[in-house]
Amino acid sequence: MDRVLITGANGFIGSNLCAYFLERSYEVYGLVRESSDLHFLEGVPVRLVKGDLANAGGVDLPPSIDYVIHAASLVIDDAPMARARQNIFEATVNLVQTLQKNQPAIRRFIYISTGLVLGHRSLNISEENRGLPAVGNLSYARAKEMTEEFLLDRHREQGLPVVILRPTDVFGPNDRTSSLRILDSIESGWPTLAGTGNKILSFCYVGNLAKACHLACLMRGRNGRAYTVTNGQDVTWRQLMGFFQIRLGRPQRIFVPVVAAYAIALFMQALHALVPSFEALLTWYRVSKVGRSTSYDISKTIEELGYQPDQDLQRQLESIVEWYTREKASGYVNKLRGR
Repeated sequence: MDRVLITGANGFIGSNLCAYFLERSYEVYGLVRESSDLHFLEGVPVRLVKGDLANAGGVDLPPSIDYVIHAASLVIDDAPMARARQNIFEATVNLVQTLQKNQPAIRRFIYISTGLVLGHRSLNISEENRGLPAVGNLSYARAKEMTEEFLLDRHREQGLPVVILRPTDVFGPNDRTSSLRILDSIESGWPTLAGTGNKILSFCYVGNLAKACHLACLMRGRNGRAYTVTNGQDVTWRQLMGFFQIRLGRPQRIFVPVVAAYAIALFMQALHALVPSFEALLTWYRVSKVGRSTSYDISKTIEELGYQPDQDLQRQLESIVEWYTREKASGYVNKLRGR
């Protein structure tokens, strides 16, 4: 059995990767912090490795790992740069140094970055056709870009067999960051759709990201290259929110203009700056996503990685609602609300 180490195994993407690779008969090791919430790994036969990538040399890795999928990451769009750097860039540096010291023979190091390093709020974004810069405004995107630069330097100078995957807006079961908040807001009666909702979002189902990771483990694609991962289809915010609203029986009756949503976001961000304990559910970045279409060109991913995305959008969205309904019945949603 090939051995794969997945960092951030308890999180949204990491837990889905663990299930995906176990189903394909890999021996799966999951790196988690000692204090991690392991709810999404309950009943999943993953071999846990405890450690904190924020501490250099603080992780004892299992022997003879074939592949590493580095999914652990801070996922907060308004995080300060110091926090983003520590939990994205420095954590990756620590992991690579530990691997090069103790696991020099890994076949592939797969890093999950973000499409935001190529920009956003434009159509058919690619290396050659970049979107509006996101790196200068989002510490999260800047830290991801720095990490990509580090990994590519290691590839050129030391032969690190790295493949970078750049997923866009990832949705799916176990998604506490976006899907849970959206569905919770809909159930609470909040208007989740701003404006007409006819703008395109760069939707990526988590199962498609797992498929791209698997292709990289099958040694598809080229070392030292980056590949954008999306569903490869146009999905509008109205399609997304409309499906959830109908499925939960909460049709939206009040529609907020995008300009008003920007004003609310600015107020919330100002309040958060004054009272850090207040969570700004709307930010300028989050509103900007619905105010202008964003799509990415994945032709290189299809050609070089052999990637063919699943485009059954209705089934994918249904799986998210089923997960939310199940977690709500179990009381886990209430637990997350209390955090």
